Amino acid sequence: MDNFMNKIAEKIGAQDIIRANSQAEAKEAERIKLEAEHYKALMEELKQNAEDFKLNAEDFKLTAEEYKQHLDEMIADARAYKESLEQLKADYKEHQETLEANETRIHDVGVQVYRNVQAVVEKNQDKNKEAFKEVERRLEAVQVAVETKNSAVLPVLIITLLVVGADLVINVLRLLGLI
Repeated sequence: MDNFMNKIAEKIGAQDIIRANSQAEAKEAERIKLEAEHYKALMEELKQNAEDFKLNAEDFKLTAEEYKQHLDEMIADARAYKESLEQLKADYKEHQETLEANETRIHDVGVQVYRNVQAVVEKNQDKNKEAFKEVERRLEAVQVAVETKNSAVLPVLIITLLVVGADLVINVLRLLGLI
């Protein structure tokens, strides 16, 4: 092995070896710089995705607040209808003797109002449940996408560091003339 190294040393001067090592280190440094820029771009993309997710969450919050306001309005309307129905019943009791012919009509109107209000409330509750399920499904999809993107960065980083370390050891051994 020493004989082989002596032959190589005779053919290639020390300056050539140092120059070749410097060029190899410069190329490796450039490659690592490009790779770092690539990872930086990926991190920026992840930050942008997080911002987009935050904006979507805020939109969802605003939508939920709007639905709550609509629901509160419908509940207030239902209470108003219920109070109206109560008043109609009180009036009915006061005028029962003179308004027996109107008894069926007043009762039908009250029931119809109650059923209409009840149908509107149930319909809006179903719509809200479907909308919440859709938003929840979308949030889960975004969360899965964000988690899978984050899990791929660490193994690539570790492998890169191991390759750089091995290259450094080989270059040092070559510089010392052990390889």
